[in-house]
Parts: sequence; C-alpha cells; structure tokens
Amino acid sequence: MTTSVLRSCGSMAALAMALVSAPTLAQTAQAPTPATQEGATPDAGASSEDIVVTATSGERSRFRSSISVSQVSQEAIQNFTPRSTAEILRNIPGLQPSDTAGPGGNANIGVRGIPVSTGGSEYVSLQEDGLPDVLFGDINFGNNDYWLRFDQNIKTVEAVRGGSASTFASQAPGAVINFISKTGDVEGGQIAYSNGLGFREHRVDFDYGGPIDETTRFHVGGYARNGGGYTNENFNILRGYQIKANITKDLPDNRGFIRLYFKRLDEQAPTNTTTPTLATLDGDRVTGFTPLPNFDGRSGSAYTIYNRNFQYLDYDNGGVKSAEVQGIHPRVTGISGQVHYDITDNISLDDTIRYQWISGNFTTQFINVQTRTGTGGLIGSTVNGQTVGSIRYAAGPNTGQLFTGAYVNNNPNINVFMKNMDNFANNLTLNGKFDVGPGKARLTAGLFVMRQNIVQDWHVNRQYSELNGENAAPLDLFSTTGTQLTAAGQAGFNDNWGSCCARRVDLTYTDVAPFLQAGYEVGGLNLDASIRYDSVHGEGTAQGGVAGPTTRVADALGSALIPSLVLSPNVEKINYTDGYVSWSVGALYAFDSKTSVFARASRGGRFNADRRVLSGNFNADGSLNAQGQATSVNFLNQQEIGVKQRGGLFGASYSVEVTGFHSTLTENNYDFTRINNPAPNNNPNISNGYRSYGIEFTSRVTYSDFHLAVDATYANSKITSSATPGLVGKKPGGLPDFLFVVSPSYDAGPVAFGVSMNGQTSTKSDDFNLYTIKGSTFFNAFITVRPMDKLELGLNANNIFDKLGFRGGGGIFPVLSSTQGVFNNTALYGRTVTASVRYRF
Repeated sequence: MTTSVLRSCGSMAALAMALVSAPTLAQTAQAPTPATQEGATPDAGASSEDIVVTATSGERSRFRSSISVSQVSQEAIQNFTPRSTAEILRNIPGLQPSDTAGPGGNANIGVRGIPVSTGGSEYVSLQEDGLPDVLFGDINFGNNDYWLRFDQNIKTVEAVRGGSASTFASQAPGAVINFISKTGDVEGGQIAYSNGLGFREHRVDFDYGGPIDETTRFHVGGYARNGGGYTNENFNILRGYQIKANITKDLPDNRGFIRLYFKRLDEQAPTNTTTPTLATLDGDRVTGFTPLPNFDGRSGSAYTIYNRNFQYLDYDNGGVKSAEVQGIHPRVTGISGQVHYDITDNISLDDTIRYQWISGNFTTQFINVQTRTGTGGLIGSTVNGQTVGSIRYAAGPNTGQLFTGAYVNNNPNINVFMKNMDNFANNLTLNGKFDVGPGKARLTAGLFVMRQNIVQDWHVNRQYSELNGENAAPLDLFSTTGTQLTAAGQAGFNDNWGSCCARRVDLTYTDVAPFLQAGYEVGGLNLDASIRYDSVHGEGTAQGGVAGPTTRVADALGSALIPSLVLSPNVEKINYTDGYVSWSVGALYAFDSKTSVFARASRGGRFNADRRVLSGNFNADGSLNAQGQATSVNFLNQQEIGVKQRGGLFGASYSVEVTGFHSTLTENNYDFTRINNPAPNNNPNISNGYRSYGIEFTSRVTYSDFHLAVDATYANSKITSSATPGLVGKKPGGLPDFLFVVSPSYDAGPVAFGVSMNGQTSTKSDDFNLYTIKGSTFFNAFITVRPMDKLELGLNANNIFDKLGFRGGGGIFPVLSSTQGVFNNTALYGRTVTASVRYRF
C-alpha cells in the first residue's frame, strides 16, 4: 500500500499556496554576527543579541526570549572536531546524547533527564532550515540522525530546549535542534582537504556563496570522503558525498525574499552498536575497564573483510540473496522553497515547503559476547535443535581449524531495506504586531503539515563469529555428532529476535497541526502563550514472522540446513487518527540591557508511530483497541525558570545563562530488542512515569583573543510509576546526573589553538539499577596555523589521552566472576588525529 507522498499531498500543497504562508522556524537573512566573521574572536555579550529563529516567531533575540536556547557557530563546532552529528550536541546544555554510535548515526539523544527508553530521539527533533528531516526521531531503523550531515554549509546550530518546542514544532516537546544554512549574505568561500593520521579517511570540503546581483545571492557547498573510518577497516566502509545549494531573490521594496534549496546526500558510514570490554566489579559498582582479548573497544568493530557480504532470505521469492555490508547508507534528495513577504509594516506571511525522496540500507553486524565454554557457553548449548560440540573457522587463514578462543560474538547480522522513507512538509505562518496601549502585541497563527512514509523490509539473521576487533572471521558450529549447524556463521534467517522481527511495514503517517501564539511586550516585560493541536493519521500494513522453510546453504566447510522465519500471511492493518493538545506559557522581564529573568510552563505531546505496530494495539479494521488508545501519545510536562546575564568585567565580555527545570513524563512504548536480554531487563513493554529536575548552565567569555565556553547540565531523574514491578523509585538507566563541556581557546591571528574537556558522572546500567557505571572524561584539542593570508593548516585530535570509556548505561553479561564481567555498550572512539589544509577565498 505504498503511498506516494507527492501525489497524496497535493491538496496540502494547494492549501499552502492558497494561504501564501511561512514557516515559524524559518530564518530570515541576517548580517553575520561577530561570532561568525572570519578571523574574529566571538564577542560573548554581543552574540546574545542574535535573533532566535527556531521554535519561535522569529522576532526576539536570545537575551529577550523566554526560552532556553543555544546558538553554536560553525567555527566553534569545527574546533570541537565532532566525529558525528551527535557529538555536536554535547555543546548544548540540557541534551544528553549517547554519541558513540559513529558517523553513520543511530545515536540516542535524551534531554533534561528524560530517558531514551527504546532508541533514537523520542522527544528531540533534528531540523534543517526549520523543517524536521523526518517526522519522528525514533523510527525503527530510521532515526533522525541518519539523514543529516554537518559540513561547511552550516552557519549555526540552534537549539531550543523545552518551552516553545512543544507548540512551534511537532513530535518534539523535549528540544528542537535546527541546522541553519549559509545563504550567501557575505561573499566568500573555502576549500579544505583533511586526512586521518593513523587511520584512513580522506575528505574534501568546499563551499562558496555571495551576490549574483543587487537582489540575488546564492550559496553552494558539500563534501566527499572515503576510507576505513575511525576503526581503520581494510576496506572503504566510509564513502560518499553531500551537495547542498540555495539561491535567494529579494522582493521589491524590501518586502521579503524567495529562497530555493537543494540537497543530495549519498553516503555509507559505519555505525557501532556495541563495542564490549572487560569490567572490574566491586559489588554493584563498575570501577574500571580493560580491553577483552583480541578486542579493544576504542578501535575494534564488527566490520571485517570476511563479512563484506552475508546472505539473507528474500521475502518475495524465497531465494537466498547476498547483501553488502554498508553500515548505514542514506540516500536523500530534497527540494524546498521558502517565502517571506511583508504585506504591511505590521503583517507578514511566510511559507516553507519541502519534499524529500529518501531510501537507504541498514546493513551491519551487531556484537554480543558469549563465552565459548563454561556456564552459559556456546559449547554444550542447543542450536537448531542439536547440542554444539565444536566450533570451526568458516573463513580466513584458519578456515576449517578448531576455534579455541575464549569468546564468541552471537549477535545478528542485520539487513534492513529502507525502501521508501519519503516525506513532505509544509510550515505556514501569519505574523502580526500591533500597538496596544503602552505596549506592543504580537500574534502568530500557523499550520504545519507533514506526511512521512515508512516502508521497510527487515532481515535479522542469527550469526556466530569470533570476537576480534580486526577482521573477525565467521564461525561454523558442529553438533556432538558432527553435523554442520551453520553456514558462513549463519544459524538462521530472519529469526534472531523472534517473530516480531521478520518484518515488513508499509506505513504512512500524516500530522496536521494548527497553532496559535499571542504575546505582549511593554517596557522590559514580555508575555506570551501558545497552543497547538496535532492530529495524526496512521495507515498501512505490518507483517511479522512465522516459521518458514529450512534452506540448505553451502560454505567452505560443507553445507547446513538453516531454519527461517518468513512473513506471516496475517497482515496487521493500521488505519486510525488520534489528536492531542500542546501548550506553553512564558514570561520574561529585562531589568536592563544586561540582565533578564524568565519563567515558562509547557505541556507537549509525542505520538507513538511505527514502534507500536505488531505489539497488540490495533483492532482488525486498523482502529486503536483499548490498549492502543491508552498508549498512543506520551505527554511531557515542563516548568522552567532562568536568568540571562551579560556584560563586561575587567576588559572581558561575557554572557551567562542559568535555567532550572522540572519535567514529568508518562511514557508507553515497546522495545523488541530487549527480548534477548538477561532477566529482569527483558520485557519489551514499557509503561513508566518519570520525574526529572535540574539545572542547565551555559557561559561564554571573551577577553581580547581568548575565548572560553562552558556548558553543563545537572539532572536528577527518577521512575515514579511503572507497570513493571521493582522499577518505582529507581533512576532511569543510562542517564548521568551531571555532564559538562569546557572549551578554552586562543586566536592570535597567525596561530590559534584550544582544548575541550567533556565528560559525565556515573550512570545506572539499566532501569533496574543492577550496576553503577563509572563516568568518563575525554579531552580534544586543535591547533591552526596561518602561514599566509587565507591559508590555514590544522591539526585536530579527539580523545587525546586514548581513554577507554563509555556514555550512557549498558549491561554486564556474561558475569565472569564476583569481580569481573563483560560490559556491553559502545565505547568512545580512541585517539584519532586529523590534519587539514584550508584555503579561504
């Protein structure tokens, strides 16, 4: 039932053009601030006058907005040298990203102590130029960080936490993070080449923009790269490119502008789901990490020359086919347009419209540790109805020889076809400002429409291989009677996580959301209130798995009969509509030009989409049953109070923002990956209430050529209710109480250098708080030398002390003794150093 977004959204586009409206989230053309001018050290106080264009009506500066907002410049991000989109977000207080998945994406992004119970970004929207890249941030095998890449096209990353994110965006009550493009306001460009030192990554970046004539300007840029990635594989697991461009035409009489955008992203990149390590245990505390034999979490991965391809069972013809391991491979082509028009001096119309053709592959090998022998070991266990008696190498120089290593990897290889993830989005607003009494009133009315396809085939195959961080070989299992049980390490087709995950989904979700905002400003006082109604319609079909044929598959050691799951003939139908109201009320008072205080309360909804299919939520006709009606929407309530201060002291300029927050969440969800976890954390059904309170702190200091950035978040979280016994009163797994980034830098013109320290305190392993995982602190550094005008030579280093450490929670399995176990999570990459040459023109 694949639905063409373009065809089905014709009426929406017609409505958009009829209203000639505009995006609340759109950015208008601005002159560059001191923070973005080449060669200028950012002025900490002046930058707080930058107009906020994300999740607001776009009329007020950061200093005069009653929301918690951060703006991070292109230059600041480059100095931090992020290795993925998620690593950028550590520079934004309030966000709690598990940023270790790698450049391909698949990160979990939490906010303000609210956990990521399943995966992805349940309450956070990633946007480009005011429109979300996908409607839901936690689509199964379609998280929002798959589809977005940071490069030199980006001018600023702007983030709004809480507050108006509930009413100026859909499906994002926690935070909206907007990647804002350069638009050619200042003529110039740059070209850069970077190369990994000690690992293979070659990358070329370019961008250029400027005026075409007095009323027209443009910007174009992109990158291409290839290599073995940060784990230095012996083949090009990382390869691809991105091209982005826009052109802007100013309207007569300075009444506005028309802008067109284009984007093409086609890049495969590695993603790491688990890079396990040995953990030292002291009761329920994990006190240290050391590498496993043959596997170091800082540099090891599941990518190997012996698993460049693997086999899967096709659903349509039942034949065995071959899939190329690509990590995450998004293919995105997007065309969008933006219009801003001032009807009068007091009334303006805006519209942003975009269509994206999206497809891709998620094809990779997961890692889970199992001992070869002993309690819970592979030898002596039952696989495909027979007892495992021996293990042999299925490929590589040791093909056919007995495997005698201590550990094996028994996690699946996964091939998900993201066949159609197309979407259409349109955001419309009408803005008015009027003199009322001694002050000024502002009104914003808008309509957001987005339609999202989710069409996927899942192939989740049982697989065995040696645990080796470099070029692991697949392992074949033999029974005690000598029968070969696997072929090329594969033990089953589509059956690793049970019947749920031999899956085909053909779904379309449409979100129609009118919203209204009213504000009043008099003197130093700003008041505003906003409301939004989201009506979400889901339709389509979903199929799970049933027992399928046993297929004989041959490899270098012989052949084996491989069982399978295939698609069930029982098709679950989805056809329902649900709606909810979100609201936000805020006030700010500016005592003078240096100090303001604000307070805000908000309630935002978050619709449960594809993660609710095949889990007992629908009647035969596709409508929601009682369980589905009770769990279709999660609500996040937030209250916050903050102070913003800026000024000068002893010749330095500074800005400081401190926000206290309190959040409550009622969440219902379903996580099929928990099925294979050790008890008690193996229940896929999630029905919990959470409470979190804490403080966000952000500060910038500029003294001549010296600049200091400090961002920190304290969040105290607790599970307040649960359908699962034993969880109430526990801390949600994977959330640190405190995380921080401290980044001093110095730019003297011919040379610039800086360091950044980022870390977090301990976390709980899971919601049952079985273990406490020690926190880790990491250091990055950069140096830039300018030997001549416009030429820059750079050296950037991440994790300069090569620390073995983790973000988020994790599990201890297997437990090897009272003082040691295997910790399962994804380690931060070890030390990586990149050299670059850049020419600006």
